[in-house]
Amino acid sequence: MTPRDAVLKVELKKADVVGRVAGDVVLQRSELVTLLGRRFDDVARAGSARRAADRATLFQQGEAGDSLVFILSGSVRLVGRRDADAVELGLVHRGDVVGEFEVLDGKGPRQVTAVATGVVEFVDLSRASLLDAAGKLPQALERFLAARRAERRKALDDMTDFLNRW
Repeated sequence: MTPRDAVLKVELKKADVVGRVAGDVVLQRSELVTLLGRRFDDVARAGSARRAADRATLFQQGEAGDSLVFILSGSVRLVGRRDADAVELGLVHRGDVVGEFEVLDGKGPRQVTAVATGVVEFVDLSRASLLDAAGKLPQALERFLAARRAERRKALDDMTDFLNRW
């Protein structure tokens, strides 16, 4: 089995994600849940709950993608590649999101690679489920995701600039 094959669909009812978030203070207070408010339950129910084994690749830089990954448990390492340089951008943990580039742009390709560090449970949220009735991302969510994208893009730029000096 390759690390890519190690991401499995969790055999849970979609409503279990909502119950899990309701029973976990860290997840309840996460920025995504707070920003979506009452809409979070519908968005989570439309998502796909998954479990990834240690070192499994959730998604690879360059793949098509238009979803946001909401981490329910565990940690995910983010790696960006620019030219020949691969740079670790950091870890995201329970209550964090990954995939902001693609959700903001409306399509892939994925801008980073996401790799599980230990067993990770997450829910994959489609861009379509995050849109409001007017077909737009809610402004507060858009600002949050844009800030995350800017932070990760700056980290990639800074690290590749540093590596290129050597």
